[in-house]
Amino acid sequence: MKTLYRWWASLLLVMIIVQVGFAGYGAFYAAHKIDDNTPKAITEHGFDHGFGPHAAFGYFVVLAGLIFLVIGVIAGIGRWRLGRHGVLALLLILQVLLAWIGFGVPAVGFFHPVNALVIFALTGSVAYSTWREAKLAQRPSQAPQAPEPSAA
Repeated sequence: MKTLYRWWASLLLVMIIVQVGFAGYGAFYAAHKIDDNTPKAITEHGFDHGFGPHAAFGYFVVLAGLIFLVIGVIAGIGRWRLGRHGVLALLLILQVLLAWIGFGVPAVGFFHPVNALVIFALTGSVAYSTWREAKLAQRPSQAPQAPEPSAA
């Protein structure tokens, strides 16, 4: 189960990176639609086309984060790490709420990308420590051995 946990941590991190890429695509798609040379208004359909992948994939990221929490409980990862997973799950849910509220109150939308950075950093930290811990567990003990008594 710890192997699944380790790989799921990496998968979640990659999903978050892809999610940021989808946000970039949406932003540049909208910018492309509003060309400086020909004044155009972007339609709701055009906006949805650009940010649709970001919005849809975001729900999969939240689901993957919640599954990650369940895997952590089953794998017995310890209270400290499980607490970090709980924080991550709350941040992922908050991310969706910030997006929803941000449409009505754009100033709140400011916190959506800021929260994304916190989610990325926390997930990266968890993934790194998980792989590092597994690597250290594979090494033989590095404890110094006592010298053998010499025969006099």
